[in-house]
Amino acid sequence: MSETETFNERDSASYRYWIEEKIRFADLDPVGHVNNNAIGVYLESARVTLFADAAGEMYGGRDGRQSWVVARMEVDYLKEMHFPGNVRIGTRIEKLGNSSLVLRQALIKDGELAGLARVIGVCFDMQERSSMRIPDGLRDSLLRLAGPAD
Repeated sequence: MSETETFNERDSASYRYWIEEKIRFADLDPVGHVNNNAIGVYLESARVTLFADAAGEMYGGRDGRQSWVVARMEVDYLKEMHFPGNVRIGTRIEKLGNSSLVLRQALIKDGELAGLARVIGVCFDMQERSSMRIPDGLRDSLLRLAGPAD
């Protein structure tokens, strides 16, 4: 997949797929800001929701075989987030391979960039316990929802 536009990870307009999560008091660390584990959960929620929306159902595909696993994840924590409030998570496909993809994600709190992530996900065959080719219909849906703008 090639991109014809310039991707700017710090520009919210570069992300096509968005969800919003509520910040819970339980998400805070002793210092009073949202902890790194909660941020990982926000990012995961955005990925899971994207994959479910793209497949038209929850994980498993029609035959229950397909899922997604994270092979690598990098997170840059740029700004503290606090309770109460909401955080918006934007997701964009950077690269779509045969059985894997690279996602870029941004966390926005009160209109400010709070974090960035780069995630390598692998389409996973639950029965064979190995990677599998991303089905064509799912590939098309992922690109429609979170791929580069046309």
